[in-house]
Amino acid sequence: MKVYLFFILFFFPVIILSQDLKPNKKIKSNTYFNHMASGMTAPVSLGDFSRTALFTNSKNDSVFAAEYENKSNDAVYKFKIIPAFLDEERLLNHYFKELNERKYRPKESEKVNKTVTFKEGKFRLHGISTYFSHLNRLINVRVYDAGFWTFISEISQKGNDTLVLDKIHDQFLKNLQPGKIVENNPLTRYSNILYSPIAARDTVLLRITMSSATNKMKWIYENIDKYERASGIPGTLLDFQIAGINGFIDYKTEKNFKPIKEGNFTVDKLISFFTKLRNDGFTDEYLMEQYYYLLSPPENHQFDYEGYQKWKLNNSIDYNVAEKYYIIVNSRKKTDFSKDE
Repeated sequence: MKVYLFFILFFFPVIILSQDLKPNKKIKSNTYFNHMASGMTAPVSLGDFSRTALFTNSKNDSVFAAEYENKSNDAVYKFKIIPAFLDEERLLNHYFKELNERKYRPKESEKVNKTVTFKEGKFRLHGISTYFSHLNRLINVRVYDAGFWTFISEISQKGNDTLVLDKIHDQFLKNLQPGKIVENNPLTRYSNILYSPIAARDTVLLRITMSSATNKMKWIYENIDKYERASGIPGTLLDFQIAGINGFIDYKTEKNFKPIKEGNFTVDKLISFFTKLRNDGFTDEYLMEQYYYLLSPPENHQFDYEGYQKWKLNNSIDYNVAEKYYIIVNSRKKTDFSKDE
């Protein structure tokens, strides 16, 4: 297996790319518009909302955005698609970037967040949805993985009725069919693993890091079909992240029975922390907290957050998920659904 090394720059590709990929050039059109690169469409109207503007990027026409307005109730809807770096963290990166770039940045205490999915035919798009209020307007922002793109959808109106806003938003997505972006440009299931220089400085640390990464990829192949996988690496699924932690532990406990070399405090501390976390039954609570509760658990999954808070009183948190030893990146090519990968 080849070992690819990366620097911290890889953790912030979205921030770097966003400077050049903002919708900053108007498109002149008074009719139904089809974005050729993605297959995304923008009708002249969406229900009672009329289209007011279309945009692309002056340097990259794969960027596409549209804005709509309902003047009768002072409501606004807009969406945009932006080419995205194809790593496992991109959905979270784009979610935080989208909020941080605003003139008004909602505080954590002001937001109501949840993970969402959009299902269209065989294709499933994983996303993050957030609600917050500003200047007496209720705003709902949703960010979805969409193959080569990130799809960002936003609606706002006066008031505080989230149910009404959700219903309108859902209907707009049904009409716009963002799943077509993935259907027209499906990502291959092949990926690369990029290892950090920190992981490579120690042989045992590199081996358990490889075990973690490959266990994540194994989980994807066993649990995510090629149509759902075409949207991107499912980095916001709780079980995907748990597979990574299990990979760290199992290399030492099942695949390599030799004791860790004396003085190798990094590996010893890491394995001890993950092992105790798993044995005490708090891996899922730990991951949810580390990822700002923006991971999707399996249906009917039960958490014990009260027990986890008590556990933390007597146990230190010896690993921060932001300190990456590796990152999984999707191959930048389309898949052929007629063939098995």
